[in-house]
Amino acid sequence: MTVSDQSVHLVKVVQAPPEMVYRAFIDPDELVRWMHPDAFTGVSASNDPRVGGRGELIHALDGEEVGGFNWQYLEVVPGRRLVMDWQFGPAGADPDGHHSRLTIELREAGPGATEVSLTHDRLGDVPPGGPTGVSTGWTQALASLGRHFEAEGDE
Repeated sequence: MTVSDQSVHLVKVVQAPPEMVYRAFIDPDELVRWMHPDAFTGVSASNDPRVGGRGELIHALDGEEVGGFNWQYLEVVPGRRLVMDWQFGPAGADPDGHHSRLTIELREAGPGATEVSLTHDRLGDVPPGGPTGVSTGWTQALASLGRHFEAEGDE
Protein backbone atom coordinates (compact mmCIF):
# COMPACT_ATOMS: atom_id res chain seq x y z
CA MET A 1 0.00 0.00 0.00
CA THR A 2 1.22 3.47 -0.89
CA VAL A 3 -0.50 6.67 0.25
CA SER A 4 0.61 10.18 -0.72
CA ASP A 5 -0.97 13.63 -0.75
CA GLN A 6 -2.62 12.91 -4.08
CA SER A 7 -2.85 9.15 -4.53
CA VAL A 8 -3.49 5.74 -3.04
CA HIS A 9 -2.12 2.50 -4.47
CA LEU A 10 -3.25 -0.92 -3.18
CA VAL A 11 -2.60 -4.47 -4.37
CA LYS A 12 -4.70 -7.45 -3.29
CA VAL A 13 -4.79 -11.05 -4.47
CA VAL A 14 -8.35 -12.33 -4.80
CA GLN A 15 -9.18 -16.05 -4.97
CA ALA A 16 -11.11 -15.94 -8.24
CA PRO A 17 -10.06 -15.96 -11.91
CA PRO A 18 -9.57 -12.60 -13.67
CA GLU A 19 -12.78 -12.85 -15.72
CA MET A 20 -14.85 -13.22 -12.53
CA VAL A 21 -13.05 -10.34 -10.81
CA TYR A 22 -13.53 -8.15 -13.88
CA ARG A 23 -17.25 -8.94 -13.85
CA ALA A 24 -17.40 -7.95 -10.16
CA PHE A 25 -16.10 -4.51 -11.17
CA ILE A 26 -18.59 -3.98 -14.00
CA ASP A 27 -21.81 -5.82 -13.07
CA PRO A 28 -24.14 -3.49 -11.11
CA ASP A 29 -25.59 -6.35 -9.02
CA GLU A 30 -22.11 -7.41 -7.94
CA LEU A 31 -20.95 -3.83 -7.27
CA VAL A 32 -23.82 -3.37 -4.81
CA ARG A 33 -22.75 -6.48 -2.91
CA TRP A 34 -19.08 -5.65 -2.35
CA MET A 35 -17.94 -2.13 -3.32
CA HIS A 36 -18.34 -0.28 -0.03
CA PRO A 37 -16.42 0.36 3.18
CA ASP A 38 -17.27 -1.87 6.15
CA ALA A 39 -19.87 0.33 7.86
CA PHE A 40 -21.85 0.87 4.64
CA THR A 41 -24.09 -1.24 2.43
CA GLY A 42 -24.72 -0.92 -1.27
CA VAL A 43 -28.20 0.28 -2.24
CA SER A 44 -28.15 0.54 -6.03
CA ALA A 45 -25.76 0.70 -8.95
CA SER A 46 -25.78 1.40 -12.64
CA ASN A 47 -22.91 0.87 -15.03
CA ASP A 48 -22.09 1.18 -18.74
CA PRO A 49 -18.54 -0.22 -19.03
CA ARG A 50 -17.38 1.31 -22.32
CA VAL A 51 -15.24 4.34 -23.07
CA GLY A 52 -17.49 7.33 -22.35
CA GLY A 53 -19.97 5.16 -20.42
CA ARG A 54 -21.01 6.13 -16.92
CA GLY A 55 -21.66 4.37 -13.64
CA GLU A 56 -22.94 5.15 -10.19
CA LEU A 57 -23.08 3.37 -6.84
CA ILE A 58 -25.28 4.55 -3.96
CA HIS A 59 -24.46 3.63 -0.33
CA ALA A 60 -26.41 3.50 2.89
CA LEU A 61 -25.30 3.78 6.49
CA ASP A 62 -27.59 2.28 9.12
CA GLY A 63 -30.28 1.83 6.46
CA GLU A 64 -30.26 5.48 5.34
CA GLU A 65 -28.92 6.57 1.92
CA VAL A 66 -25.86 8.73 2.47
CA GLY A 67 -24.31 9.16 -0.98
CA GLY A 68 -21.92 7.17 -3.09
CA PHE A 69 -19.72 7.55 -6.15
CA ASN A 70 -20.09 8.19 -9.86
CA TRP A 71 -17.66 7.67 -12.71
CA GLN A 72 -17.07 7.86 -16.44
CA TYR A 73 -14.89 5.35 -18.25
CA LEU A 74 -11.74 6.69 -19.89
CA GLU A 75 -10.26 3.29 -20.79
CA VAL A 76 -11.71 -0.23 -20.88
CA VAL A 77 -9.61 -3.31 -21.63
CA PRO A 78 -12.00 -6.22 -20.92
CA GLY A 79 -10.69 -8.58 -18.28
CA ARG A 80 -7.54 -6.49 -17.66
CA ARG A 81 -7.88 -2.76 -17.07
CA LEU A 82 -10.42 -0.04 -16.22
CA VAL A 83 -9.61 3.67 -15.95
CA MET A 84 -12.32 6.01 -14.69
CA ASP A 85 -12.86 9.69 -14.10
CA TRP A 86 -14.22 9.44 -10.54
CA GLN A 87 -16.34 11.70 -8.37
CA PHE A 88 -17.31 11.25 -4.74
CA GLY A 89 -21.07 11.68 -4.46
CA PRO A 90 -24.05 10.58 -6.54
CA ALA A 91 -24.25 11.50 -10.23
CA GLY A 92 -25.29 15.10 -10.79
CA ALA A 93 -24.77 16.12 -7.15
CA ASP A 94 -21.85 18.43 -8.02
CA PRO A 95 -21.22 18.41 -11.79
CA ASP A 96 -18.43 20.98 -11.45
CA GLY A 97 -16.94 19.33 -8.37
CA HIS A 98 -13.56 17.67 -8.01
CA HIS A 99 -12.74 14.73 -10.29
CA SER A 100 -10.12 12.12 -9.46
CA ARG A 101 -8.91 9.09 -11.44
CA LEU A 102 -9.35 5.43 -10.53
CA THR A 103 -7.31 2.76 -12.32
CA ILE A 104 -7.98 -0.95 -11.81
CA GLU A 105 -5.55 -3.48 -13.29
CA LEU A 106 -6.09 -7.24 -13.12
CA ARG A 107 -3.41 -9.88 -13.57
CA GLU A 108 -3.54 -13.64 -13.17
CA ALA A 109 -1.76 -14.54 -9.93
CA GLY A 110 -1.83 -18.32 -10.17
CA PRO A 111 -4.55 -20.90 -10.73
CA GLY A 112 -7.91 -19.34 -9.91
CA ALA A 113 -6.38 -16.18 -8.42
CA THR A 114 -6.18 -12.55 -9.56
CA GLU A 115 -3.93 -9.71 -8.48
CA VAL A 116 -5.97 -6.51 -8.27
CA SER A 117 -3.88 -3.35 -8.51
CA LEU A 118 -5.89 -0.26 -7.62
CA THR A 119 -4.56 3.27 -8.02
CA HIS A 120 -6.75 6.22 -7.05
CA ASP A 121 -4.95 9.45 -7.88
CA ARG A 122 -5.53 13.16 -8.43
CA LEU A 123 -7.33 13.08 -5.08
CA GLY A 124 -6.91 16.66 -3.91
CA ASP A 125 -8.62 17.56 -0.63
CA VAL A 126 -12.18 16.64 -1.60
CA PRO A 127 -12.65 12.94 -0.72
CA PRO A 128 -14.03 12.11 2.72
CA GLY A 129 -11.04 11.77 5.03
CA GLY A 130 -8.57 12.80 2.30
CA PRO A 131 -6.09 10.21 0.99
CA THR A 132 -6.08 8.35 4.32
CA GLY A 133 -9.88 7.98 4.18
CA VAL A 134 -9.66 6.83 0.56
CA SER A 135 -7.01 4.26 1.49
CA THR A 136 -9.15 2.94 4.36
CA GLY A 137 -12.26 2.81 2.18
CA TRP A 138 -10.56 0.95 -0.68
CA THR A 139 -8.74 -1.42 1.70
CA GLN A 140 -12.10 -2.36 3.24
CA ALA A 141 -13.81 -2.58 -0.17
CA LEU A 142 -11.10 -4.89 -1.56
CA ALA A 143 -11.40 -7.07 1.54
CA SER A 144 -15.14 -7.16 0.84
CA LEU A 145 -14.37 -8.19 -2.75
CA GLY A 146 -12.35 -11.12 -1.40
CA ARG A 147 -15.22 -12.14 0.89
CA HIS A 148 -17.63 -11.81 -2.05
CA PHE A 149 -15.82 -14.63 -3.84
CA GLU A 150 -15.47 -16.72 -0.69
CA ALA A 151 -19.26 -16.49 -0.25
CA GLU A 152 -19.81 -17.49 -3.90
CA GLY A 153 -17.77 -20.62 -3.29
CA ASP A 154 -19.99 -21.53 -0.33
CA GLU A 155 -23.23 -21.37 -2.35
